[in-house]
Amino acid sequence: MLALLIIFIIYHFIHEQFEFSRITRLNYWIIPVIMLYQFIRTFTWSITNGIVLVGILVFATVVGYFQASHTQLKIEPTIQHHSADAQSTTVVKTSSHQKAAAGQPTTNRATTVSAQGGRSYLLGWVLTLGAQLVIEWAYLHEELSWATINNEFLKEVFADLSSIYRFSESGRHTSWTLWALTGATSLAYTLWLAHRSPAVRQAVFRTRTHHRN
Repeated sequence: MLALLIIFIIYHFIHEQFEFSRITRLNYWIIPVIMLYQFIRTFTWSITNGIVLVGILVFATVVGYFQASHTQLKIEPTIQHHSADAQSTTVVKTSSHQKAAAGQPTTNRATTVSAQGGRSYLLGWVLTLGAQLVIEWAYLHEELSWATINNEFLKEVFADLSSIYRFSESGRHTSWTLWALTGATSLAYTLWLAHRSPAVRQAVFRTRTHHRN
């Protein structure tokens, strides 16, 4: 029964990566902020730690770029229709494809942005998990076994499905490397997505796009 439950959870996790989920400032900033706090709290400077940190940041930047560059984005501008009689406002979501077909501009101040990571996001996730295991073995000198790998794999699946689980697990880790790796990859993914799309940048930074008349 437990094996079936684990299989279902893994299937649900993989399936989630192929569904569009809305990009919000809370969802995309909560993990980097918490991880940064934990990193600052546990990091101690040394030459070795500095070298490892630089390696983690480079790795996170590359993985974040790879994931973000292959992420599918769905941008739905919202158009407000004002009714003079009822003195009410109706918000209609129109996809970029629909607006282009109707001859309307595809840029609008109010937009809803959704992202689908897909296989590339999953690959980056697996690479990050692999890097975490390598750090635990080579730097933290922890023993690696199939049981350890399976345990870490399931923990990361649960953590990606539920932020509450990730934060409940946060008190059990004492190494700054895990905070740096998790936080840096999440932050890199967010920043690369924001760099790639003005709509994402508006969603995660709450910036406003000024249009010329």
